[in-house]
Amino acid sequence: MKIVHSDDEHSLLGGALTFYDIVIFACQSMWHLKDWILNDPEFQPKDTKQLEADIYAEKCLLVCGDLANGSKHLVLKRPKVGASLSERQGIHYDQSQGIFQIYYYIVCADDNDPYHGMEIRALLAAARQSWDTIIDTHHVSNVTLPDDLQRDLDRYIVDNWK
Repeated sequence: MKIVHSDDEHSLLGGALTFYDIVIFACQSMWHLKDWILNDPEFQPKDTKQLEADIYAEKCLLVCGDLANGSKHLVLKRPKVGASLSERQGIHYDQSQGIFQIYYYIVCADDNDPYHGMEIRALLAAARQSWDTIIDTHHVSNVTLPDDLQRDLDRYIVDNWK
């Protein structure tokens, strides 16, 4: 996986953004997507209260929430789960392939938390998967298919996405 393809981490995007910036933006996006989904009249969930409960039940999204809100405030007064980014980071540099990767790790208030020590890419992958599941569960499409097409689509889904 090539995250930063550069001989110098600070040359990414002309020095305007670092991987840390991208990590924070990704966490902010993962967390604040809830505001759009909960308030978008086009989304039309079957049950808004259950949608909100499902969002807040996903711990990976709550971790993203702490990271997103912690990046905006000097002191996070109401953390969701007490997560932050570690001061410790790792790097991987493969000069022959021009790959420079920085690793950021999650720190949770509880050392036994499954997200404690997790690398940020794994957290973001889990958050993305959670959103896929939440959206697939709650979104009601405005499109009404003719009965024969709906039957074909239902059959395809049953046969291919077990």
